[in-house]
Amino acid sequence: MTGDIVLLTGATGMIGFKTLVELLENGYTVRAAVRNQAGFDRISSLPSLQKYKPPQLTSFIVPDITVPGAYDEAVKGAKYIVHVASPIPDNSGQDHETSLIRPAIQGTVGILESALKTTGIKRVVITASVASIASSARMATGEVINENTLDVETQPPFADDLAAYSASKALAYQATRDFVAAHKPPFDVINIMPVFVFGRDETVTEAGSIAKGTNGILVGPLLGHAGGYPLHGASVHVDDVARMHVLALDPKVAGNQDFLAAAAEAGGVDSARSFEIVKRRYPGEYADGVFKFEGGAEPPATGARVDGTKATRVLGVQYKTFEEQVVSVVDHFLELTGRK
Repeated sequence: MTGDIVLLTGATGMIGFKTLVELLENGYTVRAAVRNQAGFDRISSLPSLQKYKPPQLTSFIVPDITVPGAYDEAVKGAKYIVHVASPIPDNSGQDHETSLIRPAIQGTVGILESALKTTGIKRVVITASVASIASSARMATGEVINENTLDVETQPPFADDLAAYSASKALAYQATRDFVAAHKPPFDVINIMPVFVFGRDETVTEAGSIAKGTNGILVGPLLGHAGGYPLHGASVHVDDVARMHVLALDPKVAGNQDFLAAAAEAGGVDSARSFEIVKRRYPGEYADGVFKFEGGAEPPATGARVDGTKATRVLGVQYKTFEEQVVSVVDHFLELTGRK
């Protein structure tokens, strides 16, 4: 394990960065595939990475993951691949096919094709999503979702960016399954499937950007921005998701399987619940008006039930609670505002 080279994509994002830190802390040598050197320089200057230098941490520039053969050179010499990179909605009204669906599929299939062209790759771990196997409509039923579920919606038109993103994850997951079935590669594939991911995002260095990504779902209503829609969702701490990616590299873990990442806790993503935690844990800041809860969307009558216990049984993951997720994000916000 120690010294084995891991090619990691998506290292400049929330999950990818935390996974990068976990890999390095566990002794892996990491080659981070990034779109440009500036992105790598930015993350390598963050506190968690400052002590890591070449050869343990290096960059490889892949400007466009949709180009055929984009990863051909990047994969050479690696033993493992951890593919986190995937486009996320930016609420700019972009064309879903061009900005979300095509890059998600081509990026995933492309890295698998590159792995097949070289030798020595033992395992590819991919960041999928609960949306890879279950649509929002399925989650709204309240039926238990596990790794055997497959009930997705992938056809346009999409109601919103979130629906298009969900379709992109479902289509990329299906493309992965099709690739493995067609090529029977010498490496195996493991998919990690998170629900809503919350927690400290070290790549965010300004308070004004604290709501970046999925943390915005949690922290937005705490700062007075009412939630726009009810969420049929469970949640998981980013630390747990990152740890799962690293644990999945262990050769003792059988390949070609999936793991949902979801904290086993009733209540789901509920803004009112988040605010009760904040009032109890941060009474001074609450009294000072730092948090201005105006009410989020009403939680759905039937919450999603996502069974993440397989990861506990097989990988040994002990999930952090929803309260720990909230505290992680709020502590970071208070640090960035100079209050902690």
